[in-house]
Amino acid sequence: MITVETTDTGVRVTIPKDEVPADRLNSFLDWLRLEAIVRRSSLTEEEAGRLAEEIKTGWWAANKVRLIQPAP
Repeated sequence: MITVETTDTGVRVTIPKDEVPADRLNSFLDWLRLEAIVRRSSLTEEEAGRLAEEIKTGWWAANKVRLIQPAP
């Protein structure tokens, strides 16, 4: 049984090991950590869009040769 306990400073969730597979639990915890980071971030949507484009451009530059075979 999953239990939830609220304290003055936070929330404690207890999940028995056999209730949720470890990989699913880790994915959920990663999502929670990401949510916490997003809430603390001052990054605007416009800045995030620019950053995403920079990342995609860099990734493409690094992987283009590997993915597209040159014409014979």
